[in-house]
Formats: sequence, structure tokens, C-alpha cells
Amino acid sequence: MKRKISVLLSLLFLLLLFWAQWNWKHLSSFPSIISSFYSKEYCSCYFVMELSEEQCHDFARQWVPITEFKLDKDNQLVTVKGLGKTNTAKFQSKEYGCTLVNEP
Repeated sequence: MKRKISVLLSLLFLLLLFWAQWNWKHLSSFPSIISSFYSKEYCSCYFVMELSEEQCHDFARQWVPITEFKLDKDNQLVTVKGLGKTNTAKFQSKEYGCTLVNEP
């Protein structure tokens, strides 16, 4: 019985490793999704819809918490760090909204 359980657990572990290898591209892009989503949604909420800072934090909040947030009202930039990745969204216009800024 113990042998069956250990074989089953080993097989399950190998399947998990195979799945992770097969989906590595998608898994590795997940950390940047958190900060890019939060920065773009907050930027749109604050500069396009002109809601308060508290309302926009509630609007953009996710299950995975962010670690750093910076709102630059003068340059109309929102910078967010989450899961080790930093992304910035910039307000373009009322019609175009906000876009993510590519940083080197």
C-alpha cells in the first residue's frame, strides 16, 4: 500500500513538472500582469473617470496585493510594483485614456 502511494505521488509530481514546463511562458508572465493591470485601471479611474483616490484604489484592487504605489499628478503617471515587477501607466487624453509606458 505504501509503495502504491509513493508511486502515485511521484507520478503526480512528474505530471505537475511537465505541466509547469509546458505552460512556463504563461506562468512567467503572471507577475507583470498584477502591476500593469493595477496601474492602468487606476490611471483610467483617476484621470478619465475623475473619481477619488480611495474609489480608484477600490476599483483597481485585486486578490494579489501590490507592494508599492506612486501617483504623479503633475505628469499624470501611475507607477505600481507588485510581485517584483514595476509598471507605469500614463494618461494620454479623455478619448484615448491611459497606456502602459515601456521602460527599458
